Amino acid sequence: MKKLKTRDEIPQPRTYGPLLNLPQVDFDAPTQSFAKLADKYGHIFRMQLPGRDTLYVSGHKIVEEVSDESRFAKNVWKPLQNVREFSGDGLFTSWTHEDNWKKAHNILLPSFSQRAMQGYHDKMLDIALQLIQKWARLNEDEAIDVPEDMTRLTLDTIGLCGFNYRFNSFYTEKNHPFIESMVSALDEAMNQLHRLEIQDKLSIRKKNTFKKDIDTMYALVDKLIADRKRSDEIDKGDLLSRMLEGVDPQTGEGLDDENIRYQMITFLIAGHETTSGLLSFAIYYLLKNEDKLKKAQEEVETVLTHELPSYQQVRQLKYIRMILEETLRLWPTAPAFSLYALEDTTLQGEYEIKKGDSVNVLLTALHRDKEAWGEDVDSFKPERFEDPTKVPENAYKPFGNGKRACIGQQFALHEATLVLGMLLREFDFIDHTDYQLEVKETLTLKPHEFKMKAKVRERKDIMMPSPRRSVNKRESQPVEEKAESNNHKTPLLVLYGSVMGTAEGVARDLAEAGRLQGFDCNVATLNELKGSLPKEGLVLIVSASYNGKPPENAEEFMEWLDQTDASLDGVRYAVFGCGDTNWASTYQKVPVLIDQQLEGKGASRVYKRGEGNANADFEMEFEEWHGAMWPVVLDEFDIELKEDLLNQGTHLDLQYVSGIAEASIANNHLAKESKIIENRELQSEESGRYTRHLDIAVPTGLHYREGDHLGIIPKNNQSLVERVLKRFNLKGTEKVILQGSGRSLAHLPKGEPVSIHDLLSYSVELQEPASKKQVGEMASKTTCPPHKMELEQLLEDEHYRNEVSKKRISMLDFLERYEACEMEFERFLSLLPPLKPRYYSISSSPSVQREHVSITVSVVRGDAYSGNGEYKGVASNYLMELQEGDDVVIFFRTQRAFKLPEDSSFPVIMVGPGTGIAPFRGFIQARDAMKKEGTELGEAHLYFGSRHEKHDYLYDRELKEYEKKGIVSLHTAFSRMEDRPKTYVQDLMNEHADQLIRLLEEERGYLYICGEGSKMAPDVEQTLKKNYVTIKNESERDAQKWLDNLQEEGRYVKDVW
Repeated sequence: MKKLKTRDEIPQPRTYGPLLNLPQVDFDAPTQSFAKLADKYGHIFRMQLPGRDTLYVSGHKIVEEVSDESRFAKNVWKPLQNVREFSGDGLFTSWTHEDNWKKAHNILLPSFSQRAMQGYHDKMLDIALQLIQKWARLNEDEAIDVPEDMTRLTLDTIGLCGFNYRFNSFYTEKNHPFIESMVSALDEAMNQLHRLEIQDKLSIRKKNTFKKDIDTMYALVDKLIADRKRSDEIDKGDLLSRMLEGVDPQTGEGLDDENIRYQMITFLIAGHETTSGLLSFAIYYLLKNEDKLKKAQEEVETVLTHELPSYQQVRQLKYIRMILEETLRLWPTAPAFSLYALEDTTLQGEYEIKKGDSVNVLLTALHRDKEAWGEDVDSFKPERFEDPTKVPENAYKPFGNGKRACIGQQFALHEATLVLGMLLREFDFIDHTDYQLEVKETLTLKPHEFKMKAKVRERKDIMMPSPRRSVNKRESQPVEEKAESNNHKTPLLVLYGSVMGTAEGVARDLAEAGRLQGFDCNVATLNELKGSLPKEGLVLIVSASYNGKPPENAEEFMEWLDQTDASLDGVRYAVFGCGDTNWASTYQKVPVLIDQQLEGKGASRVYKRGEGNANADFEMEFEEWHGAMWPVVLDEFDIELKEDLLNQGTHLDLQYVSGIAEASIANNHLAKESKIIENRELQSEESGRYTRHLDIAVPTGLHYREGDHLGIIPKNNQSLVERVLKRFNLKGTEKVILQGSGRSLAHLPKGEPVSIHDLLSYSVELQEPASKKQVGEMASKTTCPPHKMELEQLLEDEHYRNEVSKKRISMLDFLERYEACEMEFERFLSLLPPLKPRYYSISSSPSVQREHVSITVSVVRGDAYSGNGEYKGVASNYLMELQEGDDVVIFFRTQRAFKLPEDSSFPVIMVGPGTGIAPFRGFIQARDAMKKEGTELGEAHLYFGSRHEKHDYLYDRELKEYEKKGIVSLHTAFSRMEDRPKTYVQDLMNEHADQLIRLLEEERGYLYICGEGSKMAPDVEQTLKKNYVTIKNESERDAQKWLDNLQEEGRYVKDVW
């Protein structure tokens, strides 16, 4: 066994008597000194400084070990101890075991979620505009102090977003007194590191200045706290409101004023120092890399098409984000973090570490670890971050590690992306002095004395706030919020686990309904509450299942819930499950498990579990559960039910405007614009049906693999849009600005001009079956008594099911039928559900065609169930009509389970009739590529079915070629051949029963089913179970257990609809 090296044997620079290693450190550039020592002494070395004995690590393998939070925890090391003199037990300078860290972290975490960034966006935009206006007004010979302006920008941003306070840094020559004091205090905190104890004791004047600076900072934040408490409106939707009003769901406690003071100081320091440095370094690197600068400008010109960038547009600035990430790699503005060992341990099986030993992670060296990043570590290459899966693990930690990672990283990155994107759109940067980088170090890093010039780019206008709206008389009256009268503020936490977005939508609807009843509502993913559930108020949980397993954003919660021994006594909850009986064996599996686990661990079920079945009338099932649940909940909390609010919808204010350029509509799926490369028909003319093969270019920054889904943002058919315009007597070219409250309106482009035609084309579903709520609303607005009665009769369950749901009669159908319904267009619009993306299984492999992606689309057309004309599926008909070169908006959705086995020697059984063949075409292409590389392949069987061998045998020539090459064995079933009996895929599988059971049982094969889920998939499953019973001489129950086990092991996966 290899002998461990003790601390004394770890590499260490030369010592100098009582000064130890102090002379090795450049006091003006300590981080850069340590990086040079790392180059000399390797990925681990020891530094002894007066009062400190520390290890520094920088290699990705050793950092992986110290990142293990079961072995190492955050160390509030000497630099942070000095800062703690004025930031106390704030989030940055507190120990993990301190109560206030846990409380503040739990209370503030939702305020820094990606979703929360939408609420901060407009305030960030406000400050960014001030910077742009300043630069636009400079004379040609005036230089810009980049770090100085970025400091002003980021301070003003955190001040406004965090505390609704304006430092107004761009309107004064001198810095705000708070900034002067903060910079001075930080400098002193860092200078104390390099003074001997005797020197420190003699520094009386510096100590007095330090105290005075702290008092100045405290005076401002204490005033802000006191002013807010005196205000009639404590809740301004910012961090200060959250700290004053928020309650830790774990302890039920809030933060005291002293800790709020410390948190405010922390956010004001950390929230602006690091981000200002990041932006300054990013601009420097763009100045020095013209090709990257040009590429960035091209992206912002393509994406930032609005006068004022929207939140979603900023999210689409992928290359700008890559620039920022590469900048943080080269110069992480918080350049190190410190840990301590929780137990005696070893590093790399070589170095002995004792409990309590401190280990500092040196990010400036880690991020240039050639073993992880390659030989070109000093080059600026944003493309390193194009594929996040290829970023070396544990070699990139600009925001720290684990649960002590920077809580504000989403805030910083959104702000920096917005600002850099806007600056690149508006200005050309000029390096008039040929600036050479010199890094200034305080608590953070920044370019020292970095100046440049900026020239306004050739655009029609620079972004200035101005009156943008010309409003005509046709304007709806805003409806007063009634919920204020029932403002009891009982906490309501709505948690969701969502795959397709349905569960999240239901969760937001529940939160909105709760808000109207006076609850204090928060929405979060289940994972965000792993480890604890609040015992105050109510917890509503909405979850789907994915192949019997929890959605990705619920996995960690489910693991905690299953393993925790903690009592959940005092937690009051209700569960609503989203599912689809097409997946009969796993229908509602996760919601049922959550409900059972919560009850079993002592939580109190307030109302019975609800179920929504996407294969039936999901909307009606939810509304029935939702309507019955609220009276029981309100009674539980002794709150008076406000009947008039129970069904109150959100309200939309629509203003007609003129003289404004048309604006494009952002979507919520980070989708990108792409081009159609090919669009061809796969069926013969004789079939009378259509199946399209589309090849689509893969936009820069997007990647896929076999088995993934392609998301398409569709467009409503022009004939549907024209019907709406005719019913409401509108012109499609008219432009409107929408304003409204409520989460259920989140899909509408509010606050920006948009044509009515585009609004109806891209934002709402126009032919979904009318919900009971919509039918009720139409009845209430119908003035003709007989027609009103007809609509009201449809609200009865059986009538609704038979006459509305099954016939798929839309709200538009009803409005055309009942002209006496006087529903306003604004209300019609607010009642419509959002236009959903459509998902298609990808039918190609990136191994064969990385730069484009294929999908196989069955075009939905036929007589409408209502008996009124032809029904056309929204997305499939939209895709059918696209021509080569046309634009289409796409995104990818990873299918974690639907993938080829990692070991390619395992057998593969693929069942995919019709367009269910799509993912298997990708699998087969991938196997072909593997074979060419010499990879050993196991057996592969494809069971494909269609109506006729000559008419709709999709990809027949291609598949037969792959069979000749030994890539796959084909088994085809045809159900409409004149000279043959009807045959389906399950019939062929029945014939091959012995072989299939052997492959799955003895050779640990993988089974995949893709296609129609109401009949085909259950029939295939039933055939497998029947054969298992016969061959294995087992019971039906054993057969079901066998299939369940295959599913648990990830060897039986379905993708059905």
